[in-house]
Amino acid sequence: MLKICINSVKAQTDNDYVHILHRDDKTENGYGRPQADQSLIRVSSINARYVMILDDDDMLVDPNFVKAFREIVNKGNLEIVFFKGYINAGGTLPKGGYWGQRPRRRHIASFCLAVRLDIWKKYIHEFGYGDWKFISVCYENTKKHFWLDHIVAKTQKRPGDGLGEREHK
Repeated sequence: MLKICINSVKAQTDNDYVHILHRDDKTENGYGRPQADQSLIRVSSINARYVMILDDDDMLVDPNFVKAFREIVNKGNLEIVFFKGYINAGGTLPKGGYWGQRPRRRHIASFCLAVRLDIWKKYIHEFGYGDWKFISVCYENTKKHFWLDHIVAKTQKRPGDGLGEREHK
């Protein structure tokens, strides 16, 4: 799955991105909250304007995503850009009636948005409670959102339903 993920990133027609590979070992105790802060905070040292999470079991489906994303964020000082993703056995997220609305648990995935780096740094500790918690806190504490009506990524396995790694099996 990791190889597919990496190849989907390398297939981008615009190479104006930083791709950080992070191994989030899943031990018998699970990944859990303590490790989330420790590992994901490493992103804060990168030279980038936005952060998008693409797990090793996810993949980009649009080779022009970086180009389209850059065109959107260069037009304004957006805090969060939302886009659509596809979850196997779960369909497209965010689901129809939730598009353009406050994100709702089980109706959005971590690969359905990119967050401005300063917002990421401010709320990353919330990620240890699950991607849903992080998405929710970022949304509630920001105002400048853009909704890109396009499927950008998909998962290679079943969804985690917004649960933290400890709860998701």
